[in-house]
Amino acid sequence: MDGDEVDRRMDDAASAVAEARWEDARLAFTEVLAVRPSAAALDGLGRALWWIGETAEAIAMRTRAYTAYRRAGRDADAARIATWLAIELASTPGREAIARGWLGRAERLASGGDPTARGWFALARSTLETDPVRIAASAEEALAVARDTGDAALEIRALGRSGLGLVRSGRTDAGIARLDEAMAAASAGEAEEPEVFAETCCDMVAACYETLDGRRLEQWGGVAERFLGLRPHPTLLGFCGSCCAGILAARGDTAGAERWLTWTIDRMETGGHASRCVEPAARLAELRVAQGRLEEAERLVVGVEGRPECVRAVVGIHLARGETGAASSVLHRRLGKVGADSIAAIPVLAMLVPVQVDRRDLAGAETSVDRISRLAAASGDDAHRALADVAAARLRLARGEADAAGQGFRSAAERYDRLRMPPDAARARVLLAEALAASGDTGSSAAEARAAAAVLDRAGLVAEADEADALSRSLGGRGRVGPKRVGTLTKREREVLLLVAEGLTNAEIAERLHISPVTAGHHVSNVLGKLGVRSRTEAAMHAHLLRSG
Repeated sequence: MDGDEVDRRMDDAASAVAEARWEDARLAFTEVLAVRPSAAALDGLGRALWWIGETAEAIAMRTRAYTAYRRAGRDADAARIATWLAIELASTPGREAIARGWLGRAERLASGGDPTARGWFALARSTLETDPVRIAASAEEALAVARDTGDAALEIRALGRSGLGLVRSGRTDAGIARLDEAMAAASAGEAEEPEVFAETCCDMVAACYETLDGRRLEQWGGVAERFLGLRPHPTLLGFCGSCCAGILAARGDTAGAERWLTWTIDRMETGGHASRCVEPAARLAELRVAQGRLEEAERLVVGVEGRPECVRAVVGIHLARGETGAASSVLHRRLGKVGADSIAAIPVLAMLVPVQVDRRDLAGAETSVDRISRLAAASGDDAHRALADVAAARLRLARGEADAAGQGFRSAAERYDRLRMPPDAARARVLLAEALAASGDTGSSAAEARAAAAVLDRAGLVAEADEADALSRSLGGRGRVGPKRVGTLTKREREVLLLVAEGLTNAEIAERLHISPVTAGHHVSNVLGKLGVRSRTEAAMHAHLLRSG
């Protein structure tokens, strides 16, 4: 291959990248590298490998591209690669130190005077931050550089990160405005890199989850679909499934959330990608805890239990097993990472207060309540205020101040109602029922518990519904008749149930039915959900009905 042919194949590779023909891009870049190695070809091959799903190879190739850019004196390009490596490695548990090392290299290059390098370093720093105020501040620094230098890709990404940081720090309107602008620029194709669009989508979906703004998600989802129709990037929106599921779960649509999560997990496994933001297995594990399906929840968090988004599921598993000491340790470790005075600490403190109350550490609970109340007031976010209401009311109830506690729980329930978050409103009403019972108003208490049980039951949160129902019955109220979302098993689900009853694992079911283990797992989850049971053992008890029917 002569020089002209090499140039032609590089043009072919560039066209393939622009059209998301990643296999063609890989072939062209590989042919070029065999004849004339260059930083650009190494970089391009690394990008193609990442989109194909060969993540480890992509990291290795882009590491070589970084070295080649450095040797060529192209520090801005080297800083961009260092930024990518830092962010990519940070998404994998157990590689945080390596990610920080690459962030350090990006900072070193940024100090050399190249403004573009400074901007990409600031963007990487914003991505690895946990405190939303610092996320926004670093992104603003990157945004200023982008606008001075005219770097469209950096500007779009900085707008997205800034917007997400502002939303998480309580400045919702300003943050959403930034995200809308970022999405408009990304969907218009102002930046050529497809990663820019994908990552901006992630920020927008995450912000919609934070604000439970399903309408905005639907609007931008339509734009994204049209964009993808012109530029068919494979698995592009698979990263968004966790946050989409989170919005549905908060609205009480557990079945819809499960569909999103199982689809996302399947896409991640098929495509070979790691989760870019919220690990879908962690969010599915949360649902399984609420459904009382602890064995499944434990399996889901294996290997990812160290990720921040797994905290709620891991703590839920510990509490369901009465392991309050272990739950406390997990929460304190998380607080140590986010900082007790950070807005990111609000949900952690909200989980910590009931643990402290249960352990009779009322002094510690008071400190946590003071912090969460102050942080929620500073954020101005109504969901944060609801968490603060619940935390303060829990402490009052523990101190015997039942009437005051009831007012706090009622306030939280009303806030959640306004936010259209029925499961959280129902949880607050279960606590309200406990406070009313403590004050002697058993009639109102039973009614609140019964109403909450119905909401949780409709949402498919079986374990929580059972607890609310038990409280109602203990106070003389009538319990719910039974699961209202059992549904009818399909023919395939009946086959799966019978195999579960035989004690087969998902892998063995897959082999017996000639389907993939992932599909078998989906069928098992659907069976448990339709039957309203918590474990494979309980499901097996229903199998005799099929055999006799």
